[in-house]
Amino acid sequence: MKIKRDTIIKILMILFLLAIIGGIIIYILNLNTETFENYNFYQYFAGRKIEYEGTLMMTSKDGITSLTCNNYSIQLDSTPIYYRDVENKAIFPENMEIVIPSENGQVYKINRFSNIFIQDGVVYLEYREKMKELSNSFIYDGSDLYFFTTRATLEVDDTSYEISPLSYIIAINKNSIELYNKAKDEYTTIQTANQAIVKTEDYSINVSLDTIRYGEKEQLLLRKFDDLVTINMD
Repeated sequence: MKIKRDTIIKILMILFLLAIIGGIIIYILNLNTETFENYNFYQYFAGRKIEYEGTLMMTSKDGITSLTCNNYSIQLDSTPIYYRDVENKAIFPENMEIVIPSENGQVYKINRFSNIFIQDGVVYLEYREKMKELSNSFIYDGSDLYFFTTRATLEVDDTSYEISPLSYIIAINKNSIELYNKAKDEYTTIQTANQAIVKTEDYSINVSLDTIRYGEKEQLLLRKFDDLVTINMD
């Protein structure tokens, strides 16, 4: 009887451990997968507008995020994906960093699959049903893409370009800047022989050198930010 009881206890312990492992696997899969069934989206690649309709699933595996829609799959980069049927809302396929000049240039990490949207004139970040109001800040992918939460101006070779909230620029190299203006749904490629500067009332960014200036301070933007503290959503 004792042997039988010990066997039952061992089986129950194994089943309990399997349940825990299964729960952990499901949790990790949920963190790395996002599925949308009732929305349509669009995204720009090198000036070309791509629209997604039907069930859309984004999955991150081994540091690579892919999008599956209508039985085809593409590899994504940090370029934001915009909701087509929800005004002023986008989602980030990759981890990003947010820079807050008003907090002495503080930098935090934003988790992939975070949403950003405007409601009643206020910009919010949303992740896993938690929302955070964003102050005057910008979002950076650690490479070439800058996403803006407020109005700004891009100055290139004595020419100014308007940047509306939820717009972004890609500074591919010192000779070319790509600008997506969300308010106009307009994509522009700008050739330049000089440095490109983005200006707001509170700070300026040299997107050719990846530096930010606020007040009397200037700092180099981080290119590696996986070890940064994730922005507090509470």
